[in-house]
Amino acid sequence: MEVRTDNTINEKRKVDKSTLIWIGLGVIIIAIAGINLWSVFGTKSEVSPDLPKLAEARVPDFSLTNQQGQPVQLSDMAGKIWIADFIFTNCPTICPAMTQEMARLQSEFVADPVYFVSFSVDPERDTVEVLSRYATAYGADDRRWHFLTGEKDSIYQLAEHGFSLAAGHQGSEILHSVRFVLVEPDGNIHDYYDSRSRPAMLRLRRDVKTLLKK
Repeated sequence: MEVRTDNTINEKRKVDKSTLIWIGLGVIIIAIAGINLWSVFGTKSEVSPDLPKLAEARVPDFSLTNQQGQPVQLSDMAGKIWIADFIFTNCPTICPAMTQEMARLQSEFVADPVYFVSFSVDPERDTVEVLSRYATAYGADDRRWHFLTGEKDSIYQLAEHGFSLAAGHQGSEILHSVRFVLVEPDGNIHDYYDSRSRPAMLRLRRDVKTLLKK
């Protein structure tokens, strides 16, 4: 019959603790690997199925006013790579983060011919003066980053039917998409990117660099 001494029991406890530690480390490693794989492959399903086929998606003409009081039309963006979003200056939630991300993109591509357009979905309050102050607060280069205002119906139509993005009201709440849109020099929409997603933003940066090489 085996006699279990205190030393034997202590040794067994040490082995059990060591085994648990290694099992815990294994679980952590597998979890990290899973997150990394999702970062690489997960963005392929980022675009929702209701978005248009990109080969057929083209930005329609528009005529709005920027933060300098100057008219801006689609023709002004012809031949340019540009990134668009829909925001409003009084937004207390996602818009500040979206605009900060756009500002980072402006800084990263400061030496490249990349342009930015932020359409206001609250044009009644977002006057030229309001947009000018907002643009200044985020360090916008007026030559490369337009904040546009105009007729509300026109902007909502442009968002929904031109970019296939949500825009509208639900009671007193203003609704809009959190996606960025990359537009090619010919006016075709290259792709959509969730501004809240780090993998999506990395993909946007890669796509811009690819277009710059063409």
